[in-house]
Amino acid sequence: DNTGVGGAATWPKNMAATVGAADIELASRASAPVTGFVALADDGANSNLASASSLPPPSSWLTDSRRRTIVTCMYMSVFAVMGCLLRIGLAQLFGEACKNPGSVGWLAAGEPICVTDQGRVSREGGIIFADLPANLLGCFVMGMMQTAAVLGLPSKKMPVAWARSSSAFQNWDILHLAIRTGFCGSLTTFSSWNSEMVILIYAVGNNRRTQVGLAILGYIIGIETALGSFVFGKNVASWLHNWMNPDLAWEADASRDRKAKGVHINANLPDFERRYLPELDKEVQYYDLEVHVVGMLERWRATTKQARLITSDELPLLDEIETHVLVHKMDLTENAREKAEKLGWDVKALEAWASSRKANESSGENDKPLYEQMHVALPIFAIVIGLLAFGIGICNEDTAVSITYRTMWYSCLLAPLGAICRWKLSSLNGKLRNPWSWMPVGTLTANVLACIISITMIAVELLLHGTVSEWVTLTFLAIKIGIAGCLSTVSTFISEASSLMAPPSQYKGYKYVLLTLITSCLVGVALYGWIVYVIGGGNPNY
Repeated sequence: DNTGVGGAATWPKNMAATVGAADIELASRASAPVTGFVALADDGANSNLASASSLPPPSSWLTDSRRRTIVTCMYMSVFAVMGCLLRIGLAQLFGEACKNPGSVGWLAAGEPICVTDQGRVSREGGIIFADLPANLLGCFVMGMMQTAAVLGLPSKKMPVAWARSSSAFQNWDILHLAIRTGFCGSLTTFSSWNSEMVILIYAVGNNRRTQVGLAILGYIIGIETALGSFVFGKNVASWLHNWMNPDLAWEADASRDRKAKGVHINANLPDFERRYLPELDKEVQYYDLEVHVVGMLERWRATTKQARLITSDELPLLDEIETHVLVHKMDLTENAREKAEKLGWDVKALEAWASSRKANESSGENDKPLYEQMHVALPIFAIVIGLLAFGIGICNEDTAVSITYRTMWYSCLLAPLGAICRWKLSSLNGKLRNPWSWMPVGTLTANVLACIISITMIAVELLLHGTVSEWVTLTFLAIKIGIAGCLSTVSTFISEASSLMAPPSQYKGYKYVLLTLITSCLVGVALYGWIVYVIGGGNPNY
């Protein structure tokens, strides 16, 4: 639907003439203007990234597709920096300022909220680690950013369920991707969580035996709290959806009533057809149906009424035809046309309606949103990167506060590398052959790779402690916090696991969770032990 959710298209003059008093009642109950449709945009953000509204000259390297990808990377980077910065701030509030009072600067000595053993993040502590609050917040935001289709709401073409269906924000697919993948993915970190559990298994610095049982409990608590936060975010999004879209809330109630009477509703259809064809509102009557354009849709509805019953054998064919013509806006195949005409369906009436609507929508196409323009995205990206570089430069003192902020800005500067790499790896999801085609192998690869980087940086930093310059040590920390922290993700991992846990194949979700946790844990234990105990030849003591 090229008009998008941002605005209603205007009815043609001959179509507007068919709207009677009863239509005004429908419009008021559906919160949709009488003079228009509400056209919904496709919710597949990733699939739309390569789409182009206009083709550049053949000789131009910077095609519209490449330009869109570059803009996406810029916004992904900006939101990755925001997510990483918030994660570090929460870790300081819940951990760092407890371990080293006065090192944060913006927290007074008595203000930190310590959730770990002395606030230690990756050195020593219990099953609750300092990045847990960031993981919970990121999973909640990810739950809030789910599509209407995921939440099972009537209008499946709403990319953001909690916003108004007519909001321009529904069309901003690049920002949707930047928030979900850039912000939420960088706010949450799987690598830090896994590294904490590996350290716990080795019982480093505690002068006690290995705590494998506590580490297993730490994995369970991390999974269940993140999953609960994600579900809570989805529930809040559903509540906001009903509050912001009373017409769709009414439609959901009406749909349940019609379904209880055995009537099928094709949720993929545009708003008007989705409500009109299954007769969600019995009070609506159209006049001069055989003459005007709306009458064409009524003729199609009348000839297909029996086929809309759930028990009808022709229902799959009906869904296929309506989706083909009204959603994909394509001409019917001869085979489908012959089958429909044999059943007595008025195919010409459906095509006349679709043709009028297509012409109407073409006249109302909107330009690309301003934020997608290169001259808008580039300055925003440059300002953010410039501020981070400036922050690193001015924090050049040897005080605890200066070192803390220098590490923070340095980590955020590297954050886009991890986030963009994770986004590109997500293209591998679903690429395995059967019977493992359901496995999100791209996210699994990103998390395991990030765990390798994180535990390696921790072990190497320990091994070289006191023998390298401060900037080398700072780089180890920045790679661990910035690159590994943003390359790994809990929010996407939990979102995927949650969808795989849906019946009837819920065991796939548990397989995915167990495979990720076990693989990351074993790789972390092996790497840390090899670097510290084999290469280092000693028992680290923090």
